[in-house]
Amino acid sequence: MTEASLPASRYAAGEFRVGRVLSRTFSVLSRNLLPFCVVTAIAYLPFLLILGERGQRMAPGRAALLVFLILLLWMVLYALSEAIVLFGAFEDMRGRPVNIMASARVGLSRLLAVMGVAILVGLFTVLAAFLLVIPAFIVMTMLFVAMPACVVERLGPMQSLRRSRELSKGQRWKIFGLWFLVAIIVAIGSNLATLVGSRIGGVGFSLLLDLIWNALAGAFNAIMVVVAYHDLRVAKEGVDTDQIASVFD
Repeated sequence: MTEASLPASRYAAGEFRVGRVLSRTFSVLSRNLLPFCVVTAIAYLPFLLILGERGQRMAPGRAALLVFLILLLWMVLYALSEAIVLFGAFEDMRGRPVNIMASARVGLSRLLAVMGVAILVGLFTVLAAFLLVIPAFIVMTMLFVAMPACVVERLGPMQSLRRSRELSKGQRWKIFGLWFLVAIIVAIGSNLATLVGSRIGGVGFSLLLDLIWNALAGAFNAIMVVVAYHDLRVAKEGVDTDQIASVFD
């Protein structure tokens, strides 16, 4: 019997472990590679617009406005893509087929709250970074699962941050190790994609490889956060996948 055919309860046992989170993330992504990567690729497209405009000469005021609008578009698409992949990953973990349109409806219904979470997490992390690097990492690990808490439990932005702090308590070294390992791999892969792309096909091919890599990394990260949230709730509260995702029914 393959892992894909096992019941959803296979996700319900044991303590929080980094290796298990990574394994489950790979499993969910491998079964939904194309749809999830398409969703995250769309969220990354605004950055290609910024790169494409680098060689254009324009007034500083217009350039600043363009960058602001593109970043605003990215923020909206990023929040939406996170919610879409989150819902899709839960559906897969429950043994159900992933429906991107249904996932998009869930994402749109929580868009403002998810955007609020993304802004607050970024703001608190930046504020902590002004103190020193270590406080920024502490804040980041505390708020690691705020996004899935917002969508799954339908909490407001501040409530989602408090929920993440509660769930991550006692597991923050493991969460930091998980984040740090994946961040290093993503950074290395991004540099390799840029280097190989520029040497083989120039700037255009480099941008294409960069888009593909960031789409893959974005999908992996979104699923990883969802799986971590799930495993933290299992470890602390003893619930299973269907109980966690019942809010979507």
